[in-house]
Amino acid sequence: MGHNPTIGNIVRHFLEANGYDGLYHPARCACKKDDLMPCGEVGAFCKAGYFRQPSEEDDLGADFYIGPAREAG
Repeated sequence: MGHNPTIGNIVRHFLEANGYDGLYHPARCACKKDDLMPCGEVGAFCKAGYFRQPSEEDDLGADFYIGPAREAG
């Protein structure tokens, strides 16, 4: 990881080492680990989570969903 890692690199390393797919904020947004923090910041309430395709009841208007549970299957 180097001698002077960025917050993004530290977070990405943690996600990869622990099997997570990205980050999510329960009430606002999500990002995949390969496009981490496109907003330019990590919020205090961002959590590590797992990828799944959004369902119709999610009504997110997004191409993907990162949340607390792995997709069944």
